[in-house]
Amino acid sequence: MKKSTLIIGAAALTAAGCYLYSRTRKQPDHRRKTVLITGASSGLGTEFARIFAQHGFDIVLTARNQDKLDALAYELEQGSGIQTWVIPADLSDAYGAEQLYDAVKEKGLVIDQLVNNAGAGLHGTTTDTDPAAMDRLLELNVGSVTRLCRLFGQDMVKRGSGRILNVSSIGAFGPDPQFNVYGPSKAFELRLSETMYGELFGTGVSVSALCPGPTKTQWARRAGKADSHFAADPYDVALAGFEGMQKGQLVIVPSGTLKAGMVFFRCLPVKLRAVLSSVWQKSLIHKQTKLEKSH
Repeated sequence: MKKSTLIIGAAALTAAGCYLYSRTRKQPDHRRKTVLITGASSGLGTEFARIFAQHGFDIVLTARNQDKLDALAYELEQGSGIQTWVIPADLSDAYGAEQLYDAVKEKGLVIDQLVNNAGAGLHGTTTDTDPAAMDRLLELNVGSVTRLCRLFGQDMVKRGSGRILNVSSIGAFGPDPQFNVYGPSKAFELRLSETMYGELFGTGVSVSALCPGPTKTQWARRAGKADSHFAADPYDVALAGFEGMQKGQLVIVPSGTLKAGMVFFRCLPVKLRAVLSSVWQKSLIHKQTKLEKSH
């Protein structure tokens, strides 16, 4: 009797131990992952959304234009089995990032990956640009990116997993005259990404910076210049960003040709780079002005 009692007791203790172990160990996360994409209503943002949908992500779409976001959400959900949420936001507003974060929390959503794609440029020199317009550009390209990285990055660190992609520019690597603070703001995004990569190393959270060159979107026209003749296809650029982000790459330059050109250009004296960049940008601005006059 004593022997059987001991056996039963040992079995009970073993079962209890196994149960407690299973409760305390980290359980695998089988839910579908969710990505937040800013600037999703056009250009690279739309292509990012399509690519993430193809890979089975649920998607939070944000930009200022709700009609375009609604149309994109409808497109993405057709036959894909994913879920989308539309949250309009103006990230050029000083409170836009916090309001977006609060709206995501109110919906009970967990953001596994963040694509900081929203950004803008404006042609004009630093001394001549309207100060209010410059402030909005800095808030959009610097302030909101920093705040969203901090807010959603904190949540990712607590969970021990996550990915952030900041869409910078090839202009981050050198002088970018005639577009006032656009180039410097993109240099900030690159340095922020590099800094956070080091800070979050070992936490399970990766930070990447996508640095595309000219791309065939409406961005250049809205900024007041014509597309370069070697502008890339936005889908190809977004796909390179997606794949590099998933691999945890820090700096992503979308093509070998762009990398080679960047290496050559950076070998030139910085004064020469500044002058050559200014001449090139002026030619694209002049070309766009002529196109608009002809129409």
